[in-house]
Amino acid sequence: MRPLTCLQACRQSVQLGIVTLCLMARWTFQVQGEEVSLHIPQPNVNTTVEQNILLSVAYTCEGTPIIMWKHTSPRGTTKIAEWKPGSYTNISSGFKDRVNVYENGSLQLLKVDLRDSGYYLVTVRDKFGITIYGTILLNVYGMKVIRK
Repeated sequence: MRPLTCLQACRQSVQLGIVTLCLMARWTFQVQGEEVSLHIPQPNVNTTVEQNILLSVAYTCEGTPIIMWKHTSPRGTTKIAEWKPGSYTNISSGFKDRVNVYENGSLQLLKVDLRDSGYYLVTVRDKFGITIYGTILLNVYGMKVIRK
């Protein structure tokens, strides 16, 4: 009968250890800060060529995050911009004169073209390295007018 009693005591110790570990993990994450969140009010955007469009997002997190936008299409993936609001802004050379970035994480594309169609991936990373991702699908319609 002794081995069964020992086994039950071991199981209780393991359960107590797991509960303690879970409580410690929860306390640790609460001490570090609030959860990172990202809100995308319009995940699908339709527009025509030559329009200026806003890829609107809003985030919440403790401290100032690093925000990054990429464009992906059948032609591949291209980094558009990365910035830390109030600190620095890096815009890729191919988009230098075509985008505006905003502290709330939004990105404005100026005079869109058919090639701008595709998925826009936004990444928000807080000071603890917690990262959240979002996607906006942009459809650009129409033909580009060639002016002489």
